[in-house]
Amino acid sequence: MLVATLALATGCPGKSKRPPGPEPAAPPIAESPLPPSGQPHFEIGDIDWKRSEDARELFVEGTVRNTGTLTSRDVKVWVDGVDAGGVRLAGAEVFPTPQEIPPGGTGRFLVRIPNDPGIRTFRVEAIGR
Repeated sequence: MLVATLALATGCPGKSKRPPGPEPAAPPIAESPLPPSGQPHFEIGDIDWKRSEDARELFVEGTVRNTGTLTSRDVKVWVDGVDAGGVRLAGAEVFPTPQEIPPGGTGRFLVRIPNDPGIRTFRVEAIGR
């Protein structure tokens, strides 16, 4: 069986071979965009803060923007009050409103943390899916 296949592929003895024809055309190449990765990505907006009336707490508020490709959910924001060396002195976590943030949409958050006189700035992180 293998010999017959080879004989057909190479031609029969005694018959003339046809000259080779033009190369077959390459199949067309088509490009299409890849679907969105669906990875969450967030940007923290401007942050504002103030002391409570009794100066025992700090109120930190801001926004988190969904710069990903899909509506996010289960978003959590961490706000840390840090000293001049970047050491965390106080912090809290909060769920922004709304929880489902569409692509390009924004959620707002407000946290209360203990007022420590060593706090010089805030570090804010957001995660979600």
